Amino acid sequence: MQTLLERKTFFIDTLSADASFVLQHAEESKIITKREYNNLNHPNHTQENIIINLLDKVMNKGDDTCLRFLKLLQDNKLQENFPGLKEHFRPPQPALKQDNRGPTDEIGEYEMSSVPRGLCVIINNMKFDPPFKYRNGSEVDEESLNKVFSWLGFTVEVHRDKTAEQMKELLKHLSQKDHEGDCFVCCILSHGCTEGVHGTDGGVVPSEDVFGPFRGTSCPNLAGKPKAFFIQACRGEDYQVPVEVQADDLGGDEAAQAAVLEMDAVEIITIPADADFLVARSSVKGFYSFRSTLSGSWFIQSLCKQLKTYCPKGEDVQSILLSVNQEVSLTAGKVMIKYRMVTAKQMPVHKVTLRKKLVFRVP
Repeated sequence: MQTLLERKTFFIDTLSADASFVLQHAEESKIITKREYNNLNHPNHTQENIIINLLDKVMNKGDDTCLRFLKLLQDNKLQENFPGLKEHFRPPQPALKQDNRGPTDEIGEYEMSSVPRGLCVIINNMKFDPPFKYRNGSEVDEESLNKVFSWLGFTVEVHRDKTAEQMKELLKHLSQKDHEGDCFVCCILSHGCTEGVHGTDGGVVPSEDVFGPFRGTSCPNLAGKPKAFFIQACRGEDYQVPVEVQADDLGGDEAAQAAVLEMDAVEIITIPADADFLVARSSVKGFYSFRSTLSGSWFIQSLCKQLKTYCPKGEDVQSILLSVNQEVSLTAGKVMIKYRMVTAKQMPVHKVTLRKKLVFRVP
């Protein structure tokens, strides 16, 4: 929506040359209905008015429809009819030195111009077989991730409550898809252990089965493209305890009194040696990570908040993760351990094999 809003004048000037052509393709792509097509294509409307009304109609339908309309404008038929669109959607070229012999010494940036940006997969395991406990509050993290990555232009897929074998099969299946976008994102919310992350049956998915399917040799479509993994995982023996929560975190004293945190200790998971991976985890080895049963985990909620704050400013993901580290590390929860109320804290960690800056450009 932001792209349409910021460049509305350009689209009006360009598409007004043949408004009927645009309407026809918008209807064929099911961006507008037949009835909307008839209303927009009124004989008393000028070409410019038709396009203005069309753009307003598309933006009123939300971000998903805006992304589909932007993708339509990149279609060969549209760009042949409106040559200005081809130049508009062309990815920026690297700056040249004065002697024109090559790129400058500035750090490069991964291309992030496709519509949609790519696939974002959320695997949210909440309901486990005994003795593992239900992961209350994880549905809040799922919703937050879904909203923020949809806003960033990704196609979001949500998969809930998968056994270890189902997770392995799912990750393998995802790696074999035709990835036309510029990036791949995977968010895993589950219990964890030193060997990897747990499926709902208690089975373990080791690191190799999480990252291996997305290596360049196994997934040629993602070779050279950034692959970002965000992992919130805890040990199966975590337990719930009362925690003091500031009112502005949950909306009031009543919510604060009802809030419960689960102490989540993140699993030890290694990143692959291949290039173009980013792996962000909720906590370093030996430290707990926290997930509120009402407001979600500290890590995922901070991640979504910082992405919404800094992505529109063009900040790269690694820098945004530093802000996540800062916010989470300053947060404290009081927990009862061995009949003593102690202050517990958390420190997220991320490791990368990226070759360029990863910037999630807002469509």
